[in-house]
Amino acid sequence: MTTTPLESRPLVLALVVMLDAALPNDVGIYWGGAPQTRQPPFAVLYPDIGMESTTDRALSDDVPNDLRFQITSVGASAEQALLVADKANTALLTGTPSVPGRRVRPIRQEAAQPVRRDDESTALWLATAQYLVRSESV
Repeated sequence: MTTTPLESRPLVLALVVMLDAALPNDVGIYWGGAPQTRQPPFAVLYPDIGMESTTDRALSDDVPNDLRFQITSVGASAEQALLVADKANTALLTGTPSVPGRRVRPIRQEAAQPVRRDDESTALWLATAQYLVRSESV
């Protein structure tokens, strides 16, 4: 059986909706970058394009899609960046995005880096974490 690759966009949009609902009203969530005039706090979701899972293949040769993404949490201080990162992390690890026509599995965190000052703008602080979400057609 040949599987059709799943588009990443519907799942990314579901992640943005999920994060927007979970983050405080003053925290923006953006896909791929924030407007240059945006003041912290905010979070940015950087997704990949998705790929067939290399570890999860059914006997029927159905292959789920793995989507990896990074959340970069931005604050005016280390504490503010960490607060945004904690809120985003809790939302991602306790909820599951909903995409019509797909079974979406719980999100798993794969890595994180310490909070640090942004190299390009010393007025901003960053916290980054990487995640994996797996989905398949139903």
